[in-house]
Amino acid sequence: MGSIDKPLAELVGYKPDQTTPSDFDAFWDGLCAQSASIPLNASFTKVDDILPLANVYDVAFDGVDGVRVKGWFLTPKDVSKPLPAVVQFIGYSGGRDYPHALASHVLNGFCAFIMDSRGQGGNTGQRLDTSHGGQRGFITHGILDKNEYYYKNFYLDTIRAVDVVREREEVDAGRIAAIGGSQGGALTIACAALSPHVTVMAPDVPWLSHFRRSVDLAVGPYEEITDFMKRFPDRIEDAFSTLAYFDNMNLVSRVGVSKAYYSVGLWDNICPPSTVYGSYNWLPKSVEKQIEVYPYNGHEGGGNLHQSRKLKWLREVLG
Repeated sequence: MGSIDKPLAELVGYKPDQTTPSDFDAFWDGLCAQSASIPLNASFTKVDDILPLANVYDVAFDGVDGVRVKGWFLTPKDVSKPLPAVVQFIGYSGGRDYPHALASHVLNGFCAFIMDSRGQGGNTGQRLDTSHGGQRGFITHGILDKNEYYYKNFYLDTIRAVDVVREREEVDAGRIAAIGGSQGGALTIACAALSPHVTVMAPDVPWLSHFRRSVDLAVGPYEEITDFMKRFPDRIEDAFSTLAYFDNMNLVSRVGVSKAYYSVGLWDNICPPSTVYGSYNWLPKSVEKQIEVYPYNGHEGGGNLHQSRKLKWLREVLG
């Protein structure tokens, strides 16, 4: 079976050494405690005349740094009892888009929330105070200091999004799924690793994993990191030291969900298969896991076929 990476027979057992820093848990535990102490100040503004068979809300909440993070929240029109909820995260450079993109989850019988990405292609701004320059895009901003890194507050946005959803009376707080593809898949894993309130997760072709291999192998946004390392070759190890705190190959060991449903494309040169298996194979043994393998697909993964399979899986595990 073809692959741009290792053969599938090798990928199945591929479990590279983690790069977890000694203060990794203390770092994230401290940040999660900080987040819990900061009010969400969530607002839900009803929007009519978009989907007549759904309730649609334009949502905003405070990030830990005061950035107002936007989102959409949808429920079926009539909710007689609390429903499972899906919290969805977005691919790199994208935004929350239009609310009808969540309609399949409402038709699946769930509430659904999509979180905008700070500073990227949506309606959410950002605040970033760094002591060193970066390269194009977002992934190198603050890369020399874990406390300045772009993804620090972005990862914390994900757990705050779950808290926002849990407060809604339409939502069964004990049945929450985190989902997303590419960057959204990375945020899915980070969210499940940092929030104790995520019940199941479904990351598709997830990004931000196994950084040392990704930077050597992948094309696309990872090349922002290689551009930085070309510009500052004397800071390569400093950059990798920061990235270790945000590497989902390390974070995934903290995941406490009951079930995980991954997907991977063996011809994916943006999130290479070995980097996907690099997190999948480090899931705790307590997690019931499954991965859909698409042998000749690239970064699109299983496309609409996989989305259909995922909707069915969500019904089975949360319905």
